[in-house]
Amino acid sequence: MRHIRRPLVALLALFAGAITLDRVGMEGGDTVASWVYLFAAIAVAAPLAFGGPRRMRPPMAAAAVAVPYLLIRIALGGAFVGDGLAPYVAVTEIAFLVLASLLGRAVALGLEQIDDTIGAVAFGESPALDLDGPQATNEILAEMARSRRHDRPLSVTVLEPATDTLELAIDHAAEDVQRAIRRRYVYGRLARLVADQLRRSDLLFEHRASGRFVILSPETEADGTSLLVNRIREAARGLDLDLFSGSATFPDQAFTFEQLVLEAEQRLAAGVPVPGLRPVEASSGAGGGS
Repeated sequence: MRHIRRPLVALLALFAGAITLDRVGMEGGDTVASWVYLFAAIAVAAPLAFGGPRRMRPPMAAAAVAVPYLLIRIALGGAFVGDGLAPYVAVTEIAFLVLASLLGRAVALGLEQIDDTIGAVAFGESPALDLDGPQATNEILAEMARSRRHDRPLSVTVLEPATDTLELAIDHAAEDVQRAIRRRYVYGRLARLVADQLRRSDLLFEHRASGRFVILSPETEADGTSLLVNRIREAARGLDLDLFSGSATFPDQAFTFEQLVLEAEQRLAAGVPVPGLRPVEASSGAGGGS
């Protein structure tokens, strides 16, 4: 959330500072025009509402507000020298507009990233590339060039869901989405909880297809693994979770990582979450949640 909080706080500070300086400038008769504040609000809202302004590069975003400002000033008959508009007021207004536009774009990008993250949490990473993104552009150019060079066919298909059925599908998916988000939240908390119990040399993996975690513990035998599992299981009680566990050691049970995982999974499948398995776990590294 930091990538949203910082530009949002800066945006609020910018408007508050501009209004404060404007009130001070009233004594000298040099103030920021009211329509400049409206223009700044539009510059902030545009990236939030539309994808085009959001995807502009910073120099283009700055020019998109600076150039219209100058044109509006000229159209209003404002001069920048002599008896007209004071130059420092014009510079202040341009700086205000540019900063508002860039900060609004930063907030919009942060919100878009959160939206993508929630989508990834609920559905997994989408295999579809963004058609407007640079990776899609590179892939398209490469395939078109390959087809032209080798005189091979290439097809393009466009798909669009029917609006009425799309809305119906969205309504039906609401409950599934909420459950998927809650599930991912619990798995994220469990992953952090497990990581807190590990040594710096231990490695933690998550196999999302099965919902299992795999811990690789160098320089650790069965007794050390048993102690680690007990610590993790005790910590997991804070989430109201019971954990199954299965362990295997090199080179006693297997010689490769895949074989170690398979051996541990076989011990995991044999476990049941009852207190009677604690002695079994302590002696062999396999057991069940309590």
